[in-house]
Amino acid sequence: MEGSRFVADYLRNNEPKWIILSEEATPASRAVANDASEAGIDILETPIKLFSEISDTIHSQGIIAVCALPEINESKLEPEGIFLLLDRISDPGNTGTIIRSAAAFGCSSVIMGEGCCCPFTPKVTRGSAGANVKVPVLFDIDLPSFMLRNSDNCTFIGAEASGGSMEQIKSSTGNTGIVIGSETHGISEKVHELLDDTVTIPMKEGVESLNAAVSASILLYVAGSQ
Repeated sequence: MEGSRFVADYLRNNEPKWIILSEEATPASRAVANDASEAGIDILETPIKLFSEISDTIHSQGIIAVCALPEINESKLEPEGIFLLLDRISDPGNTGTIIRSAAAFGCSSVIMGEGCCCPFTPKVTRGSAGANVKVPVLFDIDLPSFMLRNSDNCTFIGAEASGGSMEQIKSSTGNTGIVIGSETHGISEKVHELLDDTVTIPMKEGVESLNAAVSASILLYVAGSQ
């Protein structure tokens, strides 16, 4: 996790393994590192050349937190609420934005199927503004199996261009699973067979589709407002 704001936010509720600090770190980054040091976290200060090789950003603030991956499994998930299922979403920027929206709109958990990008890479972490540790995220899940296990207590609604009215989400009661497919191929056939319904977001003529992250954000907002 890179950047003074994200690392400071992470430190409020979590403890990183250690912090790597550039010798040319910004004052804000040094302040965060000092707070971490006072909390007993090891600080490793490095020359700028070495830090640049470790860093994943072009214009770095000079601070990186090395964090353990969250230990989440299906048994630890909230049993009720809105679940977001991602089917082969492979772009890290989209993934980060989706996770950030999931945290903002009260999503119980994000279930990432096989073929999705890893939700804990630096680019996803930046795109999510660190929200990938604020909302439970399951990764590399067999989505059809997950849906079958939860078919009795969850209504699964997929987003697609030829879907029904948004009223399907607005009128949904109980647990709701929103399914977003890849921008290139949409929802896979096996997942589509297990959907209870599909919806499409109304748009002006001439616009073929929305970005996957935008679609997910709109549907999460609608579902969360009910």
